[in-house]
Amino acid sequence: QKMGQRRIMCAYVLAVLPVAIATACESDLNCSLNGICTGGTCACDKPWTGPSCGVLQYAVTPSTAKSLYPISVPNNTWNGPIVQDENGTFHLFDPIYAVGSLGGSLGILHGVANQIEGPYNFDKYPRIAGGHNPGFTTFVEDGKTMYSLWPDAGGILVADSLDGTWSSVGAVPAGNPAPIFLNGSFYVTSQHTDEVLTAKSLSGPWLSYSKITVPWTTRGRREDPFMWIDRRGNWHIVNHAYDTSQLDHCGNSTLSAHQFSEDGITWHMVEPNVEPYSHTVNFDDGTSHTYTTLERPFLFFNENRELTHISVAADLVTEDAGCNSISNGEVACTNCKYRDHCGTFTLLGRTGI
Repeated sequence: QKMGQRRIMCAYVLAVLPVAIATACESDLNCSLNGICTGGTCACDKPWTGPSCGVLQYAVTPSTAKSLYPISVPNNTWNGPIVQDENGTFHLFDPIYAVGSLGGSLGILHGVANQIEGPYNFDKYPRIAGGHNPGFTTFVEDGKTMYSLWPDAGGILVADSLDGTWSSVGAVPAGNPAPIFLNGSFYVTSQHTDEVLTAKSLSGPWLSYSKITVPWTTRGRREDPFMWIDRRGNWHIVNHAYDTSQLDHCGNSTLSAHQFSEDGITWHMVEPNVEPYSHTVNFDDGTSHTYTTLERPFLFFNENRELTHISVAADLVTEDAGCNSISNGEVACTNCKYRDHCGTFTLLGRTGI
């Protein structure tokens, strides 16, 4: 790991530096740190592709992944972490909401499956009390692997097994958290991805590690971060992105963004924005769906730290046309979710590993 064991005592205020898309790369930064610049060409890590290694290339998605929570149940869910235990079982921590609502979570469902695309059994474990938009990270304490859920409201929940029991140990330092654990310290960014905080303990105190000021030339905003460190020690953040002025042709609307850093302090972004994932998903039953929005991305890595799957929250009903023509007043593509049966997990299939 590149950071070592230093203790962070001050904030770094730095601009995120734009990296222009070029036909020939000059450094790994031109490859979005998702590949190696070799002889002027980016050699991309699978499943990344494109001139700047900025686009995720997926195989056809299993049809069982169209909805990881039973679509016959009218409640909405809105994505959460998927974690694999030492026995190979997949655990899904999925916030559930009242029918027709995406506010005020009713708790976090805990489902298990033998395959990441399901089907998931939600009857084995009790519902976990907690807020919406949970983040997740494992960490080591006294030589033992521990598990932590970070719901938007309430305390950080910790257990020594994915089976539970979950105990609150400290307040979540920021909304919609995306945490990681590295070299004995916790790091987290939040909803609009403008800062990284750090602490030695889940109970704090939380200090500013870096400020992220993005020269965002794409119209709209970023939210819903997922942060990770790759096998070469580089930092990455993938976001949902949206523009509320986009009302129809939703398949062409702003959807995602990617930022990257060699040290978690100085952040970069390819300009113009290269979106890591897009609206249309092809399934192995021969169907496809162009989603108005795909939010709260969670990336899944195998035991070799290779990215293999991405799960997202979705409006399961409205497609490319959007809902503006059938609603009273203007409704952005990203906001059709508030009128539809939506939020239930959708998984964007196996990558090309």
